[in-house]
Amino acid sequence: MFLTKLDVLKVRNLESVGISCHPKANIIYGANGSGKTSLLEAIFLLGRGRSFKHRDLRLVVNKQSDQLVVSAKVFRPASETTHQLGVMRTAKGDFEARCDGKSLQSAAELALELPIQLVDAHSFSLLEGGPLQRRQFLDWGVFHVEHGYSDLWRRFQKVLKQRNQLLRHGRIDEDSLRIWTAELIPLNEQITEYRKQYLSQLEQHIVPVVERFGGLGVVSLEYSQGWSEGAKIAEIFDGDRERDLATGTTSHGAHRADIRVFVDGMAAADRLSRGQSKLLVYALKLAQASQYQAATGQSCVFLLDDLPAELDADNRNDVVSYLDSLGCQYFVTGVDKQDFNAALEGMDGQLFHVEQGVVSNG
Repeated sequence: MFLTKLDVLKVRNLESVGISCHPKANIIYGANGSGKTSLLEAIFLLGRGRSFKHRDLRLVVNKQSDQLVVSAKVFRPASETTHQLGVMRTAKGDFEARCDGKSLQSAAELALELPIQLVDAHSFSLLEGGPLQRRQFLDWGVFHVEHGYSDLWRRFQKVLKQRNQLLRHGRIDEDSLRIWTAELIPLNEQITEYRKQYLSQLEQHIVPVVERFGGLGVVSLEYSQGWSEGAKIAEIFDGDRERDLATGTTSHGAHRADIRVFVDGMAAADRLSRGQSKLLVYALKLAQASQYQAATGQSCVFLLDDLPAELDADNRNDVVSYLDSLGCQYFVTGVDKQDFNAALEGMDGQLFHVEQGVVSNG
């Protein structure tokens, strides 16, 4: 799927922007602070209902306004249909989203309408950061190929929260603890099974991406489920009882899961240079897009912030070439137009210049 028309109102320094989008390459260049990343942020808001830069929406809404609006026409080639998608957020945190005039009740529904892959400077914590980033990477994929996963994850989060609140009480209600624990056990098992199945499928898509880039080595993923492999989660909860009561939190479970990324049998963060690590992150994201396409018949939209600063010219061309082969629409930002000269030669796409919050063709 891809955006054909994008309208942005009051997102940071973008007062009112309307652009026609190319189904493939959309290259956005301009000086630092001009508003090019804000354009990506607006698209991200349209697909996720939130910003990728700040949790505080007061920093995202234009200073002269109390709300922002982003809307777009989204074309789905598989069904040959066009849909109108829109989102409104206020500085106070109010949220409203619509698809073809019908209200969407959550950001999860919004994400299903417009699947977005983002790669920015923070994305490289996927290899070097904590488990949270890797769980989010994993759950993006499971969410988009297993639609029942969203409800399952919400239920897990609710039950986990109830159990943790109970553990923090001074006087424990044993009956309530048994009830919440019993409900949490199968949720852990179901989430873990979904994740393992997805990773097994994803690894098949990682191989061709890595081969296209070259020089990275043999990449493999290992899932750490959040408790000892082979052990039953019910037995783990029994053994953790005193520890959980002392800490006021559930020590083991799917919320503690992680992915270990290996290259030639070694931890990727230890094996690769900084430049190779960045390239591997792109490879993992592209593999997810390939898996999503294989499972759904649809393509996702890529947002690549400051691509020239992250990869050299050859690797940039490899990334763009792979996106083209997948049929993905992508929005790429950079400071200097000349950084895209190689990509612009024979490129099937659109060029945008951003200056002081004004977007123009060219």
